[in-house]
Amino acid sequence: MKNKTWLILLAIMMVILLAYSGKFTNSSFSDAVSSTDNVLRVKNAPLFGEADDFVLLAYSTVTNEGNSTIRGDIGVSPLASVVGFPPGIVNGTIHAADAAAAQAQIDLTAAYTDAAARTPYITETTLGGLNLPPGIYHSDGALSLTGVLTVTGDANAVWIFQAGSTLDTAAGSQIVLSGGAKADNVYWAVGSSATLGANSIFKGNIMAYTSITLNTGANVEGRVLAQTAAVTLNDNTITKPSQ
Repeated sequence: MKNKTWLILLAIMMVILLAYSGKFTNSSFSDAVSSTDNVLRVKNAPLFGEADDFVLLAYSTVTNEGNSTIRGDIGVSPLASVVGFPPGIVNGTIHAADAAAAQAQIDLTAAYTDAAARTPYITETTLGGLNLPPGIYHSDGALSLTGVLTVTGDANAVWIFQAGSTLDTAAGSQIVLSGGAKADNVYWAVGSSATLGANSIFKGNIMAYTSITLNTGANVEGRVLAQTAAVTLNDNTITKPSQ
């Protein structure tokens, strides 16, 4: 009788485990605490690994014109070309085809793959004029920003924006953080290239599959990370976000 009771209890436990097995995060998350109602928390954010140390990362080359200021580390891997510093200023370390940059590229690929695959999501293609709570926002193709995008949430809230192809921001566009939101918790998974318009103000971590271009005077609080091509700058300021 005791053996039969034990088998019944074991069967019940297995049913419960199977029912809930899909509701927990995988190893790409920082722990196993799940988000609910499409509201992401910092515990559910993608992990950058070694890429976390870089404010700017490219595959082939980093090219700068003018008096750009990079507040954090620069990395290039597997190639090693960094052009335009000086006159540009780097308040950090330049890693050209070294072990740190190589590992950062590996970890960037993992973070991008994780962020780009997240579901469920809300479909958006044009972000200007919106005030968005934490969550996952998706475009099958291009994602664009004109005017002002406001993201509103507390210091532990997370936003993931998925662009199937390009991310383009208009000249003078802005991203505004509200309610205690942090640039460090805003992620942009871009399927091809990202281009920031002249004199735009951008918040968050760009993970582009190919290249990233910052037009004249565009400023970023976040990270500018390109997986398979170059990063091009022109009189920009990029500041690593506070955590």
